[in-house]
Amino acid sequence: MSRPVGIEIFYWLDRWSDDQVAVFHKAAEAGFDGVEVSLVAGVDIDSSRIAAAASDLGVSVICSTGLTPALDISSPDPTIRRAGKEHLQRCLEQCAGLGSPILGGVTYAPWMAFPEGDLDGYRKRSAEILGDLGDEASFLGIDLCLEVLNRFESFMFNTVAGCLDFLRLVDQPSVKVQLDTFHMNMEEDDLALAVRMAGDRLGHVQVAANNRRAPQYGHIDWDVFRAALDEIGYDGWVVFETFPNPDVETGRTTYAWRSLSDDPDGDAADAARFIRERIA
Repeated sequence: MSRPVGIEIFYWLDRWSDDQVAVFHKAAEAGFDGVEVSLVAGVDIDSSRIAAAASDLGVSVICSTGLTPALDISSPDPTIRRAGKEHLQRCLEQCAGLGSPILGGVTYAPWMAFPEGDLDGYRKRSAEILGDLGDEASFLGIDLCLEVLNRFESFMFNTVAGCLDFLRLVDQPSVKVQLDTFHMNMEEDDLALAVRMAGDRLGHVQVAANNRRAPQYGHIDWDVFRAALDEIGYDGWVVFETFPNPDVETGRTTYAWRSLSDDPDGDAADAARFIRERIA
């Protein structure tokens, strides 16, 4: 089985507000099939410009987003929940316009949010909104994916088993699991077993080494990981994600306190080849 190979475009950017299109050519030159872009800005993203730039370079677009405290669909405040729902609706529409098969990312609560009180209440409110959005996602032909984060970045769920429990609350087939091997390495007892557990609910895969370097480094057993993807018939994207530069905003806010690459362009090209040969 051969799966398309992509890269999270912020690998090459210094700030979250930087122009994502400006470095699309680097992904194409490195040999990736697609670029994963962020729709955090929602309706303010120029999707037509993104689509034109990607088409000119012969790469596909995969979309992700995130929620701020003002767009928290798990919030006790109904006004905030409504704003978050509207943001995700706009993102789904942009996905459709860009031809992205998924909307991935931390789509269920703000990143690094650890509220006090009844945590199950936050989970139930989030699941209710995602359940409402599931029909729209299905109509647009898009899988709304929930990235499973480690315990230091989210309380909502930290394992495939926890995400599947959450998905039972959502009760929508178009809402799926998103895996990232960096987080899995911290939380799962067995990465291949976790993939098999996700099964046909797996909607998106991101890869990095255990230390969040390019996947050709570190100690993850990619052969068994790939075998598990093959076993469940996963045919979606495999996207390399890391933020390697500790001296810029994207690296510092994701806790890269040391450089994760001495040669970002070279490591990216090697990662594209490695993922294609060993994972995808």
